[in-house]
Amino acid sequence: MMIYHIIIFCTLFVLETIYIKVARIKNIKDDPNHRSAHSTPIIRGGGIVVFFSVFLYLFFFNADANFLYFLSGIVLVSVISFVDDLIMLSSKVRLIVHFIAFSLIFYSLELFNFSSALEMAVLLIVYLFSIGFLNIYNFMDGINGITFLNGLASYSTLLYLNEYYLQFTDSNLLIVLILAIVVFGFFNFRKNAICFAGDIGSIAIGFSLIYFVLKLYLDTKNLLVLLVFLVYLLDGGLTIIERAYRKEDVFQAHKRHLYQLAVNDFKIGHLKIASIYFVLQLVINVLLIIVLQITINKLLALTFIVISFTMLYVVIKYKLIKQLNKTHEN
Repeated sequence: MMIYHIIIFCTLFVLETIYIKVARIKNIKDDPNHRSAHSTPIIRGGGIVVFFSVFLYLFFFNADANFLYFLSGIVLVSVISFVDDLIMLSSKVRLIVHFIAFSLIFYSLELFNFSSALEMAVLLIVYLFSIGFLNIYNFMDGINGITFLNGLASYSTLLYLNEYYLQFTDSNLLIVLILAIVVFGFFNFRKNAICFAGDIGSIAIGFSLIYFVLKLYLDTKNLLVLLVFLVYLLDGGLTIIERAYRKEDVFQAHKRHLYQLAVNDFKIGHLKIASIYFVLQLVINVLLIIVLQITINKLLALTFIVISFTMLYVVIKYKLIKQLNKTHEN
């Protein structure tokens, strides 16, 4: 198996290098604007390597029938996202494709086998959460290193749980995705990044994480597994609530995430903020692993962890905004 992993890693590295060269020629770049956290044009779509990785997994390993539903779903969201990277698509088109893609994996996970109105309502909630978090994951891809490190933390945690807690998927698939994210990170985790993940990268990563966490939940019936999403849910979700409260268009691009305030207004380095988010998510993931394996009220533990980190987030953001307002007044 190790030799397959080495071959896949080298292949992904070559494919990423080729894509970057083609993107330079075709001018597939993000030009800076008033909402950007970068000041020079940077190649977008570097996360395409995640898209390539699932095909390499299919080539080298024995995938089950359910994987084909996952593959079809990730192809749909990746292709529509890459097109969106090249030309601005209507949000309605993207949402329809996301709905179809999630329907494929929900079918493979037998979520349509409901027998009551309550189960139908739960399925609707799962749809809303999945599509909502997928877009939050995309919104959070705004600075160098943040998507790379979050993906690395999440895939690695899921791999650990799969190996040492409960097998819910093929570890080789998670390893291949980790290899893809590491290749992307080589070009992205820099002060002057060579490429961004682009919609194709952040959406593919987010889609796969939702799939794995949902599979793990169905096997454990334990909401604790949602902690894998917590850092992004807090910054993305609470920012949406904040903007809705201010009666702003939540679908419009903005610079109100905590990480954006830190980078754009307080001039803290991209890699430092990305690393802080990474460490926070790792701490949460370690807590998840510990709590899953000890005798404790799981719902109480989940509530305590979520409230604690929510309070931490709110206090930090409140202080930053207060300090920023004072600066503007002066």
